[in-house]
Amino acid sequence: MYYSGQEIVEIAVRIEENGNEFYTAAADMIPGSNDIKGLFYDLAEKEILHISIFQKLAEKFDAESFDFSTEDASAYINHLAESHIFGKPDSGKNLAKTLKTPKEGLEVAFKFENDSVAFYTELLKYTRSDSKRLVEQIIDEEKEHAAEIKKFL
Repeated sequence: MYYSGQEIVEIAVRIEENGNEFYTAAADMIPGSNDIKGLFYDLAEKEILHISIFQKLAEKFDAESFDFSTEDASAYINHLAESHIFGKPDSGKNLAKTLKTPKEGLEVAFKFENDSVAFYTELLKYTRSDSKRLVEQIIDEEKEHAAEIKKFL
């Protein structure tokens, strides 16, 4: 399946929305107050920031922002989007419901952030103009999130 640049932006928004829902639900499941709960709430807020960045990108979107001219490029982006831990609607919320321990939540969160880095890094290869800077910013932030989570693992 071929995705247009606009659809890729919509997928990125969905991934971030699912991340926000996951982090919020995972934090809500942890009783009392502790560092992991605080981390999850903080990460949930950061996902909201990423959503606004991608929505801004979508508002000023033009066909030149992304170049998915080769079949291989769109096929690989499609694969990453479909295999992303939060690539499907409501997957963040649903996955949070299955958690048994905060450590399990951290492991899922770490995978989510690394999947996001892989998705956005591949996306960056086909990004042009001002959009490139925004995608690079998100990659850097996703890497920071993974590093924060790793401190707790």
